[in-house]
Amino acid sequence: MIQRTKFIFYFILSIAFWATLTAFAACNENKEIPTAKGVSQLPDWEDNISGEVYDYTITMAPERPYMHCYDKTMMMKLFMARPDGQGGSNVGLTFSDVLSVIKGLDNLSRGVPKIVYLVGWQYEGHDCKYPAFHQFNEALKRPEDATARDSYSWLREEAKKYNTTVSVHVLLMDAYTDSPLWHEYVKNDFLCLDAAGLFMQRAVYNGLPMYDVNLCNEWQKGALQKRLDELTELVNLADSKTVHFDAFFGRESPYHGTTVAQMENTMRKVIRYLRDKEIDVTAEFYHNNGERVDPMFGLQAGSWWMDLTSKERAMLPPTLVAGGREGLFGNNVWGEEAFLFGDNYSAEDDFNWIDVHPDRNWKTAWNSAKLGIATHTIPYMYFNRHTVVEYNDVSKTAVYNDGLVADYKNLTVKHNGILLRDHDNIFFPLPWLDYKEIMAYSKNGYGKKQWKLPADWNDVAEVSVATITPDGLENTQILSVENNTLTLSLDANTMLSIQPK
Repeated sequence: MIQRTKFIFYFILSIAFWATLTAFAACNENKEIPTAKGVSQLPDWEDNISGEVYDYTITMAPERPYMHCYDKTMMMKLFMARPDGQGGSNVGLTFSDVLSVIKGLDNLSRGVPKIVYLVGWQYEGHDCKYPAFHQFNEALKRPEDATARDSYSWLREEAKKYNTTVSVHVLLMDAYTDSPLWHEYVKNDFLCLDAAGLFMQRAVYNGLPMYDVNLCNEWQKGALQKRLDELTELVNLADSKTVHFDAFFGRESPYHGTTVAQMENTMRKVIRYLRDKEIDVTAEFYHNNGERVDPMFGLQAGSWWMDLTSKERAMLPPTLVAGGREGLFGNNVWGEEAFLFGDNYSAEDDFNWIDVHPDRNWKTAWNSAKLGIATHTIPYMYFNRHTVVEYNDVSKTAVYNDGLVADYKNLTVKHNGILLRDHDNIFFPLPWLDYKEIMAYSKNGYGKKQWKLPADWNDVAEVSVATITPDGLENTQILSVENNTLTLSLDANTMLSIQPK
């Protein structure tokens, strides 16, 4: 009896072992790929969308006007959740938490227009169950709402009160075996294959192998358009008019003969397809160290990483090419380009309570936000109201119209000789406001530093000076102006609002 029990036990164990091995082989060796019943081959989609390269050099303007002014907008992400590996969600920010961050960022940025893309809003979180994005992450909802989608709709409307557009971050080209679309995409040949016809595993995320979607095949059958339409309806892109595609670059599928150039042709179709619906596409980068053949200037409305040289930044107007942080992937942030031409504070890492700051230190996050907004976004918003006249790669200077000069060697910015920036001390007028206001900030602090006021402040004898905090303006005081000059003393990492009394 004991021997028979042992036999049954080892027999069951061997079945489980071979089942696991077969499942692994199915993903990695293309053997006995399971297909879902009822999945049928799709007819070709009637395609009237152009995939041609856009020649931006003719007009130096977008092919069609962008739906947002990205050159005058602070573009950010907020990281909400990641799968916990046990079928649940490791939550960093709920929809309620996101609104709290948006309120604080609006106060610190003095109401500059903002776009926030949510990361980890779907299924169990970031990079979960692609290529599907059919469901919200229910772990993120507010207690008073019936569904996470209701909470998202609430957030989107509330954020508008704080000069913020809320949209989502997705990846079009990733595919995981636990996706609701996995069987359908295998059956319809929508996944990239190597020369031998095997799946091409590119990475492992959240403990699962990740494969590439062949966008060309998917587009030809209309399945990609269906995905985009479903996303548009689910998260109401018609209202936000912008969406962010991470890792949006062409990938080969040797078995299908699909080249990077052909994939980029389909990527341009995707951008135009959504623009027909009055939705902009922003993406992770323009070049990505050459992985993009076509940077898609004038089609892609913005870039998370401004991976452009100073010569490119001087040549390409911000109305054509705009976006996020200068550099690439955070480990290659370029000082010269950001100082001379400006870039954007990105927010994502500072409020990422899962991967970066599990201690949830709000004070540290807000201090970092002040530094980023003051030394990156504020100069960027000011530069972008001007036109580059000359860039000198020897003297490391950028000269704009109307006497605005950025000098990287001396770390100064002057407008008609009036100092606006001295290293990490700034004194910039805020051009998006319909009243006069200057933001002053110092990273390290200073005592009794004199700042000359702009010419249109000549009649100002006294100013109202308040500390800018995530909760609003505090500690207001009145200071006198002498000879159109204001003398200030600032503690480290202090941000001030200065307005005529």
